[in-house]
This record gives sequence, C-alpha cells and structure tokens, in this order.
Amino acid sequence: MLTILTLKMLLMIVYLAHWDWILTQSRKDIVSNISDSKFMAICPVDVNKTELENYYEKTINWEINRNKIFDFSGIMKLRKIIKSINSDDIFHVFTLKSGLLLAFANLFKNKKTKNILTITGLGYLFSNNFKAKFLKIILGFLIKNLINKNFDFLMFQNREDQKTFINYSKYQGETYIIPTSGIETKEIEIKKEYRNENLKVIMATRLINDKGVFDYLELAKLMKDSSFEFYLAGDVDEGNPDSLSNDDLVKISNNNFINYLGHIDVNKELCNYDINIIMSKYEGSSRILLESLYTGLVCLSNNVPGTTGLNSKFSNSFFIEDNSIQEFKRYLDEIANSNIFFEESAIFNRELINQNYTSEKIAAAYNKIYKYLREEIESYRSEFI
Repeated sequence: MLTILTLKMLLMIVYLAHWDWILTQSRKDIVSNISDSKFMAICPVDVNKTELENYYEKTINWEINRNKIFDFSGIMKLRKIIKSINSDDIFHVFTLKSGLLLAFANLFKNKKTKNILTITGLGYLFSNNFKAKFLKIILGFLIKNLINKNFDFLMFQNREDQKTFINYSKYQGETYIIPTSGIETKEIEIKKEYRNENLKVIMATRLINDKGVFDYLELAKLMKDSSFEFYLAGDVDEGNPDSLSNDDLVKISNNNFINYLGHIDVNKELCNYDINIIMSKYEGSSRILLESLYTGLVCLSNNVPGTTGLNSKFSNSFFIEDNSIQEFKRYLDEIANSNIFFEESAIFNRELINQNYTSEKIAAAYNKIYKYLREEIESYRSEFI
C-alpha cells in the first residue's frame, strides 16, 4: 500500500508556458528550492533545452508558434499532451496567454487536474493597442467562462492587476498576491565602486513598445550634452505582437545617443552601471528593478502598479509620474549634481530583498499553495500584504 509521502512523490507539479524562457528565467530557481515535489515542464523547447533538463524531472516539448496570437495547431497539440497528465497532478500555468491557451485546449472537456494561473502581468490583451482592445471585447464572454471553469486559484503580482482582471473575468475562485517571481541573490555580482561623474545609465528589457524603448532613446537624445552615458540591453521578442521589428533594431544599433549592447548577463554585468531606467507602461512585477537594487544601482522607474508596490519600500529608488521624459531628465540632473553616496542605501535594499523577495521566499509561498491544493493543509493565506 502506498504511503501518502510515496504517493506525493509520484505526482507532479506541471509548469506550463508558451515560451521556454518563462520556465527558466526565474521558475528554475523556484523549482530548485522545493525539495518535496517533482516538477515537469511543458513548453516549446528551444535555446533553453539544457536548463530545462537540469531543473525539471521531465520536459515535454509543446510545439506552438509563439508568433501567432492564436495558434490552433498548438492548442490541439497541447490537448493531446494534457491526456498524458495524471489527474492528481497540479498544473501551474504562467502568463495570461498560456492560461488562455490551456483553457482552449480543455474546451468541451471536464477538468480533472487542480489548476493554478499566475498572471505575471496583464500583457498585450489589456494594453492600449487597438487590436488588443477589440480582441478583449470580442473574447470577453468566452474568457470569463474559460477562466472560471479551468482555474482553481489565480495569483497576481500586484493588486491593480488583480482588481482589473477580476472585474473583467468575474472570477469566483480564490486569488492571492505573490509580488514577484523572486531573484537568486547568490548569483548577483554586487557593485563595488560608486562615483558621481560620468555615470552610466542602462535600460535592460525585452525590446517591445510597451517597455518604453523609444521613450528611452528620446531621453538619451535630450541629454546628449550631459556627462551621462546611455546603454540599452535586450533582444526583440518575436513572439510578442508588441515587439520591435528587426528594422527597429538596426535603427537602434545605429543610434548616436545610446550604446546598444544586445543580450547581457544581468547578474554579472549590471554592476558595471550606475543607474537603471524603467519606462514600462505596464508591469506585473519588475524583476529588473529588484536585480538592480540588489546590485546597488540607483533606479528611476515609471510609476505603474508593477513598480509602485516594490519601489516605495526601497532606498535609491525614485518614481516618475506619467512616464514624463522631462521628469526622468530632472531626476538624472539632480543625481549628477547631488554628490550623494548611495552605498549605505544599497545595503539596506539588499537586506529588504533577502527578507522578502528571494527565490527561496517565493518558493516557500508556492509550496504552501501546492500543499493547500493537495489538502495537506486546511487553508492558505498569502504572507505578502
């Protein structure tokens, strides 16, 4: 006869995403910090194949075209994959897009697994893009039914996203705030030298329009006569309808006001800069903000829900209202003229992150949710207020 512990170890926590990067960027660190469960990854297997194999017990290659908003063939392939999953396993789905794809794959089927959806940001569907607004209206009734039918539990990274999505979807189940995906602080190279002249400014982001890339270029142009050096790091996101084009990338590379770096190892290279700029119009929770503050950078961020909840707790961190380029410039000018030494504030930030926002902390919160869904504990209450 199987003991409860043996039965538990036979079951899987199934992580599902429409991009392998999503399951390796931070979720691999969460997986590695939960020792009493086995994890499976379902995603398109691409450049992150080795990392998936190293961190997940099993990986299933989900063949889906990320460049399509709605890939019917990919949904049918996911439908076949779902048939192989044990009904006692737990599905944990990351991003709203992946959640909707799973829901469509389950159409006309009875849900057997316990399903969690982590909405890391409302994304394209809730953007100001005209096509997105049209889609949101057209799909509204269907999405409301699919979300309520398919998910036992929704997790959000900020309260504004939680409120907006619940109002839209009329979701009736349990929802909680887990404010970040956590960062693995042991891997971050700490900034050792602080200076007050010839400061290096960086924006490190996926190159999509809503991240404010062109606003950043405008800021760099506006400050062309200053002593600041401006850098941009990141790649285009070809699976995102809001992604910059390859032609845009060529123009950025040839821009005289910034230095385009392409992809960088954030953990190892952020320490070479002084100021991090976040000009996103939407954020679920800004990972680069935490990484920059832990490294020891000064952070200037647009005041949006995914930065506000984090930013207000930290030193070396400043809000800009309405993504005002002039306000970003004013803050930079103040920093250049203040002769402020930021190292003590950086130490405070690291202590705060170690207490609340590490991969270990987020993994512990996730693990409680898994135990709750397995009925090993009677209730779950988020420790993040």
